[in-house]
Amino acid sequence: MKKTIIQFSGVLIFMLLFSCTKTEDEVNQQQEITSIVLSSSQTNLAVGNSVTFTVNSNFGSNITDESEIFIDDQPILGNSYTFTQTGNYSIRASYLNFQSNTISITVNEESTALSQFVNRVLVEEYSGTWCGNCPRILYGTELLKEQTDKAVSVQIHLLGSDPFISPSGNSLASSQGVSGVPTGKINRTINWSGPQYQNVSQVINEIKPSSQVGLAINASLVSNALTVEVKMGFAETLNTKLVVYLVEDNLFHTQANYSSNLYGGLSSIPNFKYDGVLRSVVSNISGDVIVAGEEVQKIYSLNLPSNINNTNNIKIVAFLTNASNGNVLNVRESEIGQSQELEKLD
Repeated sequence: MKKTIIQFSGVLIFMLLFSCTKTEDEVNQQQEITSIVLSSSQTNLAVGNSVTFTVNSNFGSNITDESEIFIDDQPILGNSYTFTQTGNYSIRASYLNFQSNTISITVNEESTALSQFVNRVLVEEYSGTWCGNCPRILYGTELLKEQTDKAVSVQIHLLGSDPFISPSGNSLASSQGVSGVPTGKINRTINWSGPQYQNVSQVINEIKPSSQVGLAINASLVSNALTVEVKMGFAETLNTKLVVYLVEDNLFHTQANYSSNLYGGLSSIPNFKYDGVLRSVVSNISGDVIVAGEEVQKIYSLNLPSNINNTNNIKIVAFLTNASNGNVLNVRESEIGQSQELEKLD
C-alpha cells in the first residue's frame, strides 16, 4: 500500500512561490560570463541539409543573437547554414572577447539506410528513506540490474526527513502526476506494478531489440564547472525532447522497512546504499526540443549543485522522449570523464 503524500501540494506551492521571486533573466544578469559554448542541431548530415547553431554562456543563457558564428573561419549571417558541398567543416563562435569550443561537421552525399541503435529502458523510482514500503521497489531495482544491463534507474526521493530530497525531484513528481510512494515509472508512461520486486519482468519486457534513436554522453568537470555533451542519432525523422539528469551513486542512510521478507526483515535497515539518486535536472524539466538529423549535438554548461556529496560518484542520465506522448524512446547513462559513441547496430 502506498503512503499518500499529504504535504506534497503545500510544499510544492511554497517552493513555486519562493522560486518565482526572481526571473531567470534577472538571475543571469547578476552572473558574469566567463566562457561560451557552441552547439549544433546536427554534426553529420547529407548535402542540402541545414544546421542550426546555438551559443550559450557558462551559466546557460542563450546569447546566440549577440554572437558571431564562423564556418572554416568565414563568418555567416544568422545562426543557420545550408551545406551545399561534401566535406569536413570546423565551426566556432565568438562573443565579445570570448571564443567558443570548435565543432566538427561532416557533410556526405545523399543518405542511404541509417543504422538503428541499442535500446535501453528507463525506470524512475519515487521513494523515501522514511517509507517502509519503499524497499519493495528498491529491491526490485536490484533484481532488475542483476538480470539485464539494458536498464537505467533513477531514484527520486520525496518528503519526510529524507536527506536526499531535491527541489528538482519535487517538481518532477508534480509534472509526472506522482502522488504517493513507492511509485515506479517505466519509460515515463507505464506504471511499474507493485510489489515491484515481484514484477521485474514487466520492466524487462519493455527493452526492445533496437531503437530508432541513440545517445552518447561525454561529460567533463573542471573545478566546479560541469560540461555535458549529448550526441543523438536518428534512424528516422521524429519529434523528440531531450531530458538530462545529474545523479549520484553510493549514498548511505537508514531505510525504513515494513517487509518481513526483505533485507532480513529489519524494520530499520542501517547504512542502506542508494544509487542513481536525482540531484538536479540539467535540461528543461519537460525536455528540450530536438530537431532530428542523422547526428545531433546538444551541450549543457552549469555549475555543480551544492547537494553533491562526492564528485567521484556523479553520473549523467540522458534520454529522448516522443514529443507527442512523452514515452521514452531510448536512454543512456555515463560517468564523468567517460567517452561514449553512439551504439549503432550492424
